[in-house]
Amino acid sequence: MLNADMLLDAMQGVRPENVHKAEVFLGYGEASQSPPYVRRRLWSTILVAAILISLFTVSAYALGLFQISGRSSKESFSVHFEEQSIQWDSEYVFTFAGPEECPEVHFKTTWAPNDDYWYPASWAADWTQLLEGRELYNEQFDIYMPSCVVDVLYASQFVDGGAMLLLGFQPEDIHQETWGELQVLTFSAQATHAIDAEQTEFPTGNFVILFHPEQGWIIGVRGYDSMENMERIARGLIVEPTGNTVRQSDFENPYAFCDIYIG
Repeated sequence: MLNADMLLDAMQGVRPENVHKAEVFLGYGEASQSPPYVRRRLWSTILVAAILISLFTVSAYALGLFQISGRSSKESFSVHFEEQSIQWDSEYVFTFAGPEECPEVHFKTTWAPNDDYWYPASWAADWTQLLEGRELYNEQFDIYMPSCVVDVLYASQFVDGGAMLLLGFQPEDIHQETWGELQVLTFSAQATHAIDAEQTEFPTGNFVILFHPEQGWIIGVRGYDSMENMERIARGLIVEPTGNTVRQSDFENPYAFCDIYIG
C-alpha cells in the first residue's frame, strides 16, 4: 500500500521545476506579496500539487512497487522448453513493471467446496505453491473437466519485456478490484479449443488473479468450477513468505502461462 513513508520517499524525487510548474499552473508568481496566512495556504496548495506531480513522475520502480497492465493480443511468443523453441499464440497478455526481485511465497487453502476437492488431499493440508482440484463432471458436455488450479507466479519474471500469457481462452470483461493490499482481476473466458469431435462445444473457464503490488507475487485461481467457488477459494488463501528471494535471472523465459492445464 502507498503509506506515508513511501509517499515521503516519492517526494524526494520531486524536481524544483515541477514545483515551479505547479505554481504557474495555480496562477501564482514569485513576486506574490500575499499575507502570511495566504502564503501558508499557497504553499500548502503547491505542496499538494507537487505531490500529485511526483506520483505521476516517480516510477513504480522508484517506490519499490510492481505494476500490472493487460491488453488483448494476437501476438505470437517464442517459448523455450529445455532445448526446444515453441511458438504460442496469445489471446490476452498481462505485463508487469517494477524491481527485478521479490520475496518467494507459499500458500495454504482454508476453504473448498467439499472435503475431497483437492488432489492429492495431503497437499491442501500444508504449505504449497501448486494445488489442483479433482475433475468435475460437466453434464452439459458429458465430460470430466479440471475444477481448479492454484499456483504462484512472480512479477520479477516478467519485468523488462516479459508477459503472462492467456492462451487458448478469449476473455470477457476483466473486472479489477482491491482486496486489502491485493489487486484482483476476475473474468470468465471461453476456450478457443473445442472439446468435442464435431468442433462445436467450447467451454468457459473462470479466472481470479491475485496480485500483490508491494511483494510482486501473483496467484492464479482458475478452472471450470463456478466463479463463486473460485472467489471463495481465493479469499480463503493464506499467503506467507518462505524467506527466499526470487530474481528475474532465476527464469529461463520471460513468459509464463495463465491457463487451466487443458487442451
